[in-house]
Amino acid sequence: MNMDIRCHEGVGPIRFGMSPDEARTALGVDFSSFKRSSKSIHPCDHFSELECFVYYDNADGVVDAVEFAAPAEPTLDGAMLLGMSFTDLVEKIKQADPEVAIESDGFTSLRFGIGGWAPSAYDHPDDPVESVIVFARGYYG
Repeated sequence: MNMDIRCHEGVGPIRFGMSPDEARTALGVDFSSFKRSSKSIHPCDHFSELECFVYYDNADGVVDAVEFAAPAEPTLDGAMLLGMSFTDLVEKIKQADPEVAIESDGFTSLRFGIGGWAPSAYDHPDDPVESVIVFARGYYG
């Protein structure tokens, strides 16, 4: 399934602000729901066939983030993000967002509404990014 990232708008057929039913229909595959924490009001959905998680905000219960792991294929400007080395992906994001926050195991670009997680990045920065999250404005903060 085409999972082109549209910064602060959505990814693939998912648009931020969709209801859970709309998101589930848009993806069209089986899912399971669960709460990420005891503070969660709305459960999130895991679409294992697509290896993606759809998160719903606590206020309105609408889509506010989508996270991917391999073998999913989220793309940004035609570039496949999963499998790209942490160093290369951070450099790609930094070219357009010099304020990207970089941590020992990931990065977050508030400007583009995208983040990446690479648990071994501190010791092995050329290892691939293991998950990518795309989020709506206000998701962090």
